[in-house]
Amino acid sequence: MIGSLDINRLVALSLRTGVSIGAILSLVGLGAWAADGFNAASFAPTSDIYGAIVSGLSGSRTGIVYLGVVVLIATPIFRVALSVAYFGVERDKRYVAVTLLVLAMLIFALVSGKAG
Repeated sequence: MIGSLDINRLVALSLRTGVSIGAILSLVGLGAWAADGFNAASFAPTSDIYGAIVSGLSGSRTGIVYLGVVVLIATPIFRVALSVAYFGVERDKRYVAVTLLVLAMLIFALVSGKAG
């Protein structure tokens, strides 16, 4: 183990932070929509992640909700990437290989839209 770095605490912190930020963004977007009287929501112009991020950063009510969902989707992917880095620093080649395989599958499923 590297000094006082504890992978379990680091992973737990990253998951809590990601879920909290995603939930807050979603609630802010829903709150803005409610404040507008629940008028017709505009949808993101595209269904890709980039479009959702741009829509959220532009201040669109639904875009902010989409941005919250993107953060929620990215949270477990970040957790796996964090594990790869940790196992790399620890020089544990077997765990690096397995975790890289999991990361590749997550990214493939996200990019391709295919699962299982």
